[in-house]
This record gives sequence, structure tokens and C-alpha cells, in this order.
Amino acid sequence: MKRGGQKAKGNAYERVVAKLFTETYYPAEDGEFRRVPLSGGWDKRAAPGDLIALKYVDKEGEMVIDRSFPFLVECKTWKDENVKHFFSGLYSEESIFFAWMKQACGDAGLAKRTPLVVFKLYRTENVAMCISTDFYQLANLFGNFVGKIYNIERIMPKDEKGVPQKLVFVLLKDFFEWIDWDIYKLSSKVRSIRSMIKEVKE
Repeated sequence: MKRGGQKAKGNAYERVVAKLFTETYYPAEDGEFRRVPLSGGWDKRAAPGDLIALKYVDKEGEMVIDRSFPFLVECKTWKDENVKHFFSGLYSEESIFFAWMKQACGDAGLAKRTPLVVFKLYRTENVAMCISTDFYQLANLFGNFVGKIYNIERIMPKDEKGVPQKLVFVLLKDFFEWIDWDIYKLSSKVRSIRSMIKEVKE
């Protein structure tokens, strides 16, 4: 691939994922997701991850950051299309998937959001990857996940309570259908999953 080709490919995929999130989160066309330009130079607390949620505030098209969206989304391109390499790589000490999640967790910590890594597999399927504790916290809000779940037992860094973390992989389309996005839109503030569960139960 020529110089700059991989970066262009990554930017193109970010735009694709931004469109998918826009169609899901803003079905009334009252906002949109955009890729964060020159994301490395932005304040991670204001525009974390690869995508930013923007909502319209008037008919003239003025937009502001939508702080109701709870996830930090990192978009990645998986270059190797070999199925065996994908699954064997998940158990490797040098797995790229763990590096992706480590990056997402670092940025999510600054922004106080939930890390979510999205990547395309086999040219056709978009996959959502998250930390297992976050995934099952979501299950407390939205019920059992109806799609296929692939758990990775490989231990990630421990959380603040000393619990070893694991990864969960699901199809992005199933993830979209599972979550009731209106729950998040009820608040203008970014909140953790745990705080939302507490409010819902109360």
C-alpha cells in the first residue's frame, strides 16, 4: 500500500461507522456523528475517540456536542482477512485487539465514557468489542443480549476493584438493536453505565 494509504483507509472506515451510528442514534435526523478531524490534536475530554456526536440546536443547522451519547468509539481496520489468524490472534500476547482496547480505555477514562471498539471483519461484518464488565452492566439495563456473543478469556488489566477484565465481541448491528438509545437521550449529561443503572432501579 502506498504511503498514506492506510491512513486514508482508516479515515474512510470512520466515515462509514459514523453514518451507521447516525442512522441508529438520530433516526429523527436531529443530529449526526462525524469523524474527529486530526483527533490526536484534540482535547480528549471534549472530543474523545474517533467519532463525535453532534446534535442540531436550531433549524439553521447550528450544532453542539451531544453529551448524552455514553460511548467512546474507536474505529479500527483489521487488515488480515484470514479467519484462523483472527481467532488465533485473540489469544496472542501481542494481539492487536488488546492494544486497541487499551487505547480506547485510556481515552474513555479521560472523557468518563464507556470504551467501544468497532472494526470490520471479513470485509462484511462490523464487530463491536467492549470490556466484559461494561457489557454485562449494559445487560442490567437492556436485558439479555439476543445475538451471538464471543467471550475472550484472555485477561486484560484489572479494573479499579481488582477484577480481571475480559473482552466481548458482538456484531455491531445486533448491538444497535439491543440498546434502547432513548434512555441515554433523557439526560444531557454523559454518565457512566453504573450511575444509569442506579437511577433506573430507583
